[in-house]
Amino acid sequence: MPKFFQLKKSLIYAAFFCMAKTSLFSYDVIFKGVPSEELLSIIKSSSDIEKLKDASPPTLLGLKRRAEEDLSNIIEALHSQAYYGAEATFSIEQNPTRITLNIIPGPVYLLEAFNIRTLQNGEEIDPCSLPVPISLSHLKVKLDKPALPESILSAEDTLLDKLNAQGFAFASIKKRDVFADQQKKTVIVWLVVETGPTTYFGQLTIRGMDRVLKPFFLKKIRWNEGEIYNPKEIEKTQEALELSGLFRSVNITYGEKPLEGNRVPMEISVLERKQRSIGFGLNFTTGLGPGFLAEWEDRNIFGEGQKLGFRTDIWVKLQEGALSYTIPDFWKQDQNLIWLVEKQHRRTKSFTENFLSFSGTIERKMNDRLRISYGAMYKRLRSQRSAYNGTFDLFKFPLQLKWSNADSLLEPTQGMTVQLRSIPTFRLFHQPFAYCINTVSSSLYQTMTKDKRNIFAVKLTLGSIFGAPENEIPPPERFFAGSESTLRGYRYLTVSPLGHDGEKPLGGRSLFVYTIETRHRIGENFGCVFFYDIGNVYKQDYLELSKGILQSAGFGIRYYTPIGPVRLDVAFPLNKRHIDNYLEAYFSIGQSF
Repeated sequence: MPKFFQLKKSLIYAAFFCMAKTSLFSYDVIFKGVPSEELLSIIKSSSDIEKLKDASPPTLLGLKRRAEEDLSNIIEALHSQAYYGAEATFSIEQNPTRITLNIIPGPVYLLEAFNIRTLQNGEEIDPCSLPVPISLSHLKVKLDKPALPESILSAEDTLLDKLNAQGFAFASIKKRDVFADQQKKTVIVWLVVETGPTTYFGQLTIRGMDRVLKPFFLKKIRWNEGEIYNPKEIEKTQEALELSGLFRSVNITYGEKPLEGNRVPMEISVLERKQRSIGFGLNFTTGLGPGFLAEWEDRNIFGEGQKLGFRTDIWVKLQEGALSYTIPDFWKQDQNLIWLVEKQHRRTKSFTENFLSFSGTIERKMNDRLRISYGAMYKRLRSQRSAYNGTFDLFKFPLQLKWSNADSLLEPTQGMTVQLRSIPTFRLFHQPFAYCINTVSSSLYQTMTKDKRNIFAVKLTLGSIFGAPENEIPPPERFFAGSESTLRGYRYLTVSPLGHDGEKPLGGRSLFVYTIETRHRIGENFGCVFFYDIGNVYKQDYLELSKGILQSAGFGIRYYTPIGPVRLDVAFPLNKRHIDNYLEAYFSIGQSF
């Protein structure tokens, strides 16, 4: 027993001694000689002495060794900012333990020259003989500016990208020499680049095909065999395949060396995803009541990306369903043909609407920012409880143009979108007439902070219906405002000229709505919105602003999901009419615009 007790005491003393030694060398760090807070932050982020303060070594010798090894990290950080003559030393004080890092950055070295030797198949050539000569401005190289290593490496990458774009698929940097002149405090860069031969797209191999057939891929490919190699065409093909929604992954590669005729063998490897999806959702507005959404889609019904979809929205005052069939790349790339059947029943304070429509629309992507669509539609419309009841057989020819440079479709933070829409409409039987519904809307998004968590957004919508007299245009075809996207806060579709009784909205022929929103992210998944809307609907086909503008304001809550934000908005009419409620609430998916 005594020996056991003695051993136990020894272990306790040893543990206490180790803890005492560990705590003895907790330390502080002082940086001296750093000329700016920005440079100090860079040095601290690279310094192990600073980053590992909470895990101090158990001995003073270990601390000294850590400081010695850390000097090279600090010098490397200074070199990254073009302080190529930098020096650093350290000293250690005890009781309390303190490490002082003495830093002498010296001057920033400027880039004196950036020279490029160009080889082709091992022989030096004149850079001006390239199809498109490459200058230093193309590489974003600026002489007499700080010679940052990051800028030098970025210039190399840009140089190879420029050569790839001219058909040199196997261009490479053979040698890089960087000389620092300690007397002049400047840097000279020499690069040796090998272009390799001019290459051409070669034979294509597709791997991973299962339900998606080869003709689908051939429609998406942006290059032709035998054309000069161009990586931009590969990027466009990759994007087109990914946007089809048919694949979990898409990988486009080329062979390690050219084959006969300098042709580069190409390979597309894909992993298909499930082609069918089904979804459900819930909505609510004070104007329509609770709503239920259901949708089903098959994105590859015949093996070439043809899409069949069904969607229905069922509310207390609105029921609608749509069946669509899309043929991708119809006649040409980036052009889709969409067949659509729609059925709707809607009851508002102004009218009860029932319609069935059939339409065919061509949608064409002109470039990355511009899209157009045009087509034809037959719509059988029945209007009841309105100022002009009846059944109307309408033939429509919608035309739409959309331009956008917004940085996101679901959650834009920067950019602008402009959309023009014109719908010539004809009634050919039983008292023929014609009119044209025209709308233009523009949305602008501007981030207010660098982290893009605070966004300023505005939207302007204008509309005009000209042609037939107002009393011949079916009421459901006229303009009304007051919804989750047009003049929130006012009773559902009641913003328009009112009848003699001051109760029944009649609809109008011109529309003006302007919205301002500020959007703020809170944490990872939540956000809030504050908005102010103004606008009105007028009797004539031109804006009659002198007859009044309605205003509303409100706030919203957002919960962000992978498919877009779930939103709840509460809006208050600032020019409340006797037919309006004190507030309107809207619950749905997606931003208001």
